[in-house]
Amino acid sequence: MTLQGLWDMLMVLLFGYPLSPEMVDPRFPMLVQGVGGLLLSVLVTALSMVIGAGIGTILALCRRERPGAVRRGRVARLLARALRGTAKGIVIGVRGLPIMLLVLLVFYLPYPLARLRLPSVVLATACFSLYAGVYLCEIIRAGLRSVDPQLHDVGRVLGLKGHQILLRIELPLVWRAMQPDLINVAITVFKDTSALAVVAFPELTYTARQLLMAEPLNYGLVLLVVLALYWLPATLLSALVLRRTTDCPRA
Repeated sequence: MTLQGLWDMLMVLLFGYPLSPEMVDPRFPMLVQGVGGLLLSVLVTALSMVIGAGIGTILALCRRERPGAVRRGRVARLLARALRGTAKGIVIGVRGLPIMLLVLLVFYLPYPLARLRLPSVVLATACFSLYAGVYLCEIIRAGLRSVDPQLHDVGRVLGLKGHQILLRIELPLVWRAMQPDLINVAITVFKDTSALAVVAFPELTYTARQLLMAEPLNYGLVLLVVLALYWLPATLLSALVLRRTTDCPRA
């Protein structure tokens, strides 16, 4: 392979093939439809981690045990129990599914159930946001349980309400403690985006498969480049985990 051919191959793996005009959905920004390859894998990972953090926080708060909470009425207790059960069901259900099966369900169920046609990037982000959210839920829930109960009393003495204690005291402490685990989840999500190739989503693995079909004689080189493109970001994030684990003081 010539140097120009190697450069062209790298550009395809990094940014994907150009999107044909008939595949563009005018209802959604071109920015999220015209990317592919490694850039699309990174984009889905980043969006999924941000949205997944919100999903995980909500699930963790729903599942949170409050042995020292003030007495509530019967309706409030029933509502809290229903929320806790629903959140637990979501976490157990999603966590027990293989990632490939979850991808197939998210991509193929919206239309027969609700006649919804959405761009593949939206479906991919929804799938991996839920995937990241259920794992982040357990991390956040464990972090909330590790917060010293005396800090609640300190917050009340300072005149803070329950939600203010959560936002100003608990979540900042949990965030500092969970950063290494958060990076580990990001690494897992980034690698597992390769499962999107099963639904012809043009991320790095599917783009590499298209490239292998176009240039079968260079399959060894293509696979080595794909290996490096997955390995390098994961290794850099792993190094960041080690640094955060070493540098961050414990809460």
